[in-house]
Amino acid sequence: MMARKTSAKGLINTHDAGSSVKRQLEVILQVLGGTKTVPQACEELAISESSFHRLREKALSGALEGLAPRPAGRPAKVDDTDPEVKALKDEIQELRIELQCSRVREELALVMPHVLQPAEDEKKTPRGAQEISVRRKGTSGG
Repeated sequence: MMARKTSAKGLINTHDAGSSVKRQLEVILQVLGGTKTVPQACEELAISESSFHRLREKALSGALEGLAPRPAGRPAKVDDTDPEVKALKDEIQELRIELQCSRVREELALVMPHVLQPAEDEKKTPRGAQEISVRRKGTSGG
């Protein structure tokens, strides 16, 4: 039984990328496969040989990086035992509480302004001071 031939162009076109990037990869693969020479590839892509070599190295580096083994599963969580992280989280929590208190005070000031402002007669003089001044007036006139 014979295996089917795969088309590099067909495989490349299944991926999301710009048409010029797909064309560059296709030409690089043709050079690597021996169906095109570097000068032919440079002429087709309208670039210099040094630019082609840089492009090929970039493509090979990306391919190798993509194939490199990685640890299985999800990445580890950030270590919460770090004192700086804990301090920042605590500060965030305190600031959230302060913000909520400020919002409540603002809402109270808008909805119930009389709660935050004392009555007019209470503002002038404390009750004990009023009684003392009344007594003084009464004793000096007699």
